[in-house]
Amino acid sequence: MKCENCKKESQWLEIVGSDFVCRKCIGKHKIMGLILRTHMDTFNFLVRNLKINNYKELIDVRREEIEKAADLKKHGIFLKKEE
Repeated sequence: MKCENCKKESQWLEIVGSDFVCRKCIGKHKIMGLILRTHMDTFNFLVRNLKINNYKELIDVRREEIEKAADLKKHGIFLKKEE
């Protein structure tokens, strides 16, 4: 299947709303890429709870929205402080 963002062929694609997106494209969002690589179940939980409908909405998600939707420290995800 092809990634709907970069149009490259890949065997493993993630479903983000109505789009099929490769891990490399998801990795462009610093926080969501980290969560996908380390805690896949938490990533899927966030996509459902934030009601992300497509890839563009995933990229536009801010850190505050992610922290409001899930307690990342409870899942073992520690983010550096913003300066």
